This record gives sequence, C-alpha cells and structure tokens, in this order.
Amino acid sequence: MIENILKTLNEHNINLTTGVPDGWVVPLIKALSEDKRFDYIPAAREEECFGIAAGGAMSGRRALVLMQNSGFLNSIGAFTTLCQKYQTPFVCLIANRGGINDSNSYDPNKYKSFEATTKALNLFAHPSSWEDLPANLPKAIARAEGAGEPAFITLSEGLKT
Repeated sequence: MIENILKTLNEHNINLTTGVPDGWVVPLIKALSEDKRFDYIPAAREEECFGIAAGGAMSGRRALVLMQNSGFLNSIGAFTTLCQKYQTPFVCLIANRGGINDSNSYDPNKYKSFEATTKALNLFAHPSSWEDLPANLPKAIARAEGAGEPAFITLSEGLKT
C-alpha cells in the first residue's frame, strides 16, 4: 500500500513533503523520510507545514502536507494569511480523527469542528481511503493547481497493516 502511494507521488513530482505526526499517518511519514526520492521536512507545528508547502509551491515545487484535523484547526491563521492569500497549490492529507472509524472517545469534537470549518471556509476537502490514495493524489494536485489553492484529502481511518 505505502509503496503504491510513494510511486504515485514520485510519478507526479510531488516530492516536497512535510508533516506533524499522527498515529494514522506515521507509516507514510516514516516511508517518506526514508526514501531518497522525497524531501521530507519534519515540523513541530502545523503552521510550519503550511510555510514549507507554500514556499515550495511558490518556487515551483509540488508539495504534500500530512497532519491531523486538530492540527489544521490550530493553524487556520497561517493557512488563511499565507496559503489562501497567496493561492499556493499543494495537497494536504488530513487524518480526520473523531469519525465513526475512530475508537478514541476524545476525538469526536475534532471531527465536527473540522467539518464545520472546512465548509465555512469553502475549502475543497475530498474523503479518501488509503486504498484510493494512489488514484486521488494526482487528482488533488491537478485540482490544487487548477484552482490555485490547497486541496485537502481526508482519511477517516488509520492504515490497516
């Protein structure tokens, strides 16, 4: 599964990657950081991810950001004042915690708040499974570049290993 995702990213020149770990995306982060085809830049906070991806997009690189929904909620200021204002196209892969596939009892508010916020900000957010990521990533970067804004792909569960 992970190898198919890496192959797709490489084939579509999405080789600048950054993220803040979440249990659901850690296997992908680990693979990206170990693969020489990708520049994975670890971030301490999600705002940093948006700065890295926006800077990459401004310099002509295709970027992928990985984070949890609550991390996006924490970084809305950076997102709106940088990514939206300067219309930087990249893909943001969100672990959309708190839905029916998440067993953590403390995550439902994250899910509800993320769903409400993306709708209020009129953001493109496409739900995907891990299995469908190789097909959805190229569509998301094409959509981001065509619209001149980040495209979000949301995952409703962790990778089954």
